[in-house]
Amino acid sequence: MSKFNLFKKNNNKVKSKQNVSILSTLFIPYTLLFTISYFIVSFVFTSAEVKRIRNDALLNIENNVTYTSDSFDQMVDSLDTASQNIIYSNLVKSHFAKYLGYAENDAESDYNSLQNTKVLNDLLVAIIGPNTLVDQTYLYGMDHGVFGVGRDNHARNESVKDRSWYDRVASTHGEKYIYVDKDLRLKPYSSYDEGSYFLSLTRKYYNSLNVPQGYIETKKSMSEISSAISSLNLSYNEKIYVFNESGDILFPYNENDYSKEDAIVYRDICLDNNVPNRSLSKSKLVEMSDTFILCQRSSYTDFITIGVVSKNLLLGSAKDYLIQTIIFLMLFGLIIAVVSYYIAKKISNPLGQIYSQISSFDVSSNNIGNNVLPNIETSIIEINGLYNALLKMQRKTKEALEHELQLQNREMQSRMLALQAQMNPHFLYNSLATIQALADEGMTDEVYYLCQNISDILRYISSDSDQMVCLQDEIKHTKSYLECMKLRYNNELSYNINIPEEMMEYKIPKLCLQLIVENAIKFSTKKKGPWVIKIDGLMASPYWEIHITDNGPGFSAESLDTLQKEIDKIDKTGFLPNLEINGMGLMNIYIRFKLLYKGKHIFRLSNNVSEGARVTIGGAIE
Repeated sequence: MSKFNLFKKNNNKVKSKQNVSILSTLFIPYTLLFTISYFIVSFVFTSAEVKRIRNDALLNIENNVTYTSDSFDQMVDSLDTASQNIIYSNLVKSHFAKYLGYAENDAESDYNSLQNTKVLNDLLVAIIGPNTLVDQTYLYGMDHGVFGVGRDNHARNESVKDRSWYDRVASTHGEKYIYVDKDLRLKPYSSYDEGSYFLSLTRKYYNSLNVPQGYIETKKSMSEISSAISSLNLSYNEKIYVFNESGDILFPYNENDYSKEDAIVYRDICLDNNVPNRSLSKSKLVEMSDTFILCQRSSYTDFITIGVVSKNLLLGSAKDYLIQTIIFLMLFGLIIAVVSYYIAKKISNPLGQIYSQISSFDVSSNNIGNNVLPNIETSIIEINGLYNALLKMQRKTKEALEHELQLQNREMQSRMLALQAQMNPHFLYNSLATIQALADEGMTDEVYYLCQNISDILRYISSDSDQMVCLQDEIKHTKSYLECMKLRYNNELSYNINIPEEMMEYKIPKLCLQLIVENAIKFSTKKKGPWVIKIDGLMASPYWEIHITDNGPGFSAESLDTLQKEIDKIDKTGFLPNLEINGMGLMNIYIRFKLLYKGKHIFRLSNNVSEGARVTIGGAIE
């Protein structure tokens, strides 16, 4: 049959089955691009709208913070102006000095003293003016004497050192100190408790010779700032805090109206974020997990004004809008999902069948012949072609791996024969050296005993070529080896073998136990003796186990990692490296276990909790 006729026949079969190509199967999803475009536009629009709502809300809060900051600046400016006007008035300072002199001489009731007090009072009232820049002014002497004008027009012989601000102001050179406190002296002049809270500005003042003459304190009621802030539109229930340049809280001034701990936290957050001066930048926005914090520093007073708002409250309207949009998009997306599911099912079903069959195909040497991929017919030409190519590749892989496994088994058997025919030259040399040393000292019994053990070892190594031997024979051979090592190391080496009797007939790869013990002695003797080798057997159904432990330095972390990576590589790929004739290390023993037990084995490397290394080997109980 010609190639053309064969192609024609196959083509007719394809048409009779009404097969379709992947291209035609995927044609419909392209129509969904319009829907996807709608989703993208909706997402962009929604994101922009949510961002706009958020920015408008933050701008409103920023305006409230700015208004509060400006209100405090105006109050401080009034206090500072009144304070400056008074301390630059030589008449005021002169008459106050006279007042202090009269008070010191107990002459306040004298005519001259009364006249001086009246003039001083008139001067202070004139400076404060009809617009009442401040609500109260106090002049203090350097030690005693207080003169008040405003709500409290009394003069007292009190000590300035009793004032809470004294230490801070006395240590400066005329700098102003601003604070908020509850002044009990002015409480009688207010009908409500809030009226006794005042914003105060205090400073030291000097005479013409720059000698300290006293202190001045100007005050303005906090009711004014409270009225200003209460008039604000606090749409998001935001909290506003004001701190002076020293970090002391000025507003809220009533401790019942705020949490001091929270206020300090917000202040520290703003300070940590380097709030810029308002002349450089209007506000600093700090976004926390559940709150927005707006920080603003006054360029005039250096006060920090903070606005704090909950994200849930701020973004409430944005969330409502977002929820409505999400509900609509979910309904629309559900329609798209139904259509997409129908389209994807036509392709995913056959591909899923192929995937499940391929994923169950194990290329390891133990399972290569256990699973063969079945034929799967789909309605898509390209998938049928792909699966047929995979079937062909599987058959070739199976044949190649089976051939490789046969070669490995033959190679292992031949190398084992070569290994059994060899004798570790270092062991033989050391044993002969030990015999010579014992003979020189006339220890004939020990020489005889050592020669007997060496003879047993050589006989065991040169015996038949079986790769598997009874555990009883391997234990006997290992004991002979350990006895030789005991004599070599002058009895600084001891051992303990504890194997259950029911394990003695189990088969084990020849020489593996002795080689693990030899490896343990090799590394244990790198540290100072005595050295102890323990061999313990354990029946842990469905496996039997043998633990070989020592009290040496143990495996290094690098060695354990390297050996485990090699083991994982062999388990993953199923390809075994060649055995080494010039030294059967732990990896050689692992390879023998994997091949001879066909994967039903135990091989673990670890370190003891206290000291030393542990090698665990075992096999399935059959």
